[in-house]
Amino acid sequence: MIRFIAISCILFTSPVFSATLLLESGIKQNTLIELYTSEGCSSCPPAERFLNNLKTNNQLWDKYIPVAFHVDYWDYIGWKDPYAKKEFGLRQSHYASLKRASTVYTPAFMVNGSSWRPGIFSKSIPEYHSQVGNLKVSIEDRNIRANYTLKHKNKYPLRLNIAILGMGLTSHIERGENEGRTAKHEFVVIGFDSKDSNDLQWNMKLPKLHFDKAEKHAIAVWVSEVNNPTPVQAVGGLLPDYKYN
Repeated sequence: MIRFIAISCILFTSPVFSATLLLESGIKQNTLIELYTSEGCSSCPPAERFLNNLKTNNQLWDKYIPVAFHVDYWDYIGWKDPYAKKEFGLRQSHYASLKRASTVYTPAFMVNGSSWRPGIFSKSIPEYHSQVGNLKVSIEDRNIRANYTLKHKNKYPLRLNIAILGMGLTSHIERGENEGRTAKHEFVVIGFDSKDSNDLQWNMKLPKLHFDKAEKHAIAVWVSEVNNPTPVQAVGGLLPDYKYN
């Protein structure tokens, strides 16, 4: 079970994050749910509603770690997605190149690195029971420390991936396939960074944001092999009192 602890501290400056946040996965594999989506895609809103509904799931962060990667390859049809990055489409293409997905399209779900099509969104999210190792993460201000203890031997180095998630986002779409719609988004990746480590310990700064208008944030952190985006273990949680200057 993920431990989620915020330790309050008193600062006389203007802090970015006014507490120390501790996250721990436990050794049982958690489920990273990736949605590849775009505001320029008319078939994406139902998939986004499915992901948004995880906000009220009682296993959110303890078991399910949702992230929404907005891609930019639909921007040409008339609406520029404000949350999209070219790198996110390249991440999706990497999955396809490794035969983890048959092709690149939206909306597309990847669950622990495997393509998943929930039909009319009535299928249960796949279950994972493997014991893969314990990921511990500590966040204070813009500093993040992490270490991963393997359950079994693995290849070195491993990569730590950090995604800052925008919560409670709303867009009024003025052009393109979704013209006139109001889109509501949760778990949107608005900042992303990664770093490799041979000793499975990391000291990093939190990622810079490419979209800075979210009022509420969460974080998802996962480890993967260096040349494979498939997550090995993941952890996440809300970022209380979190603000970027």
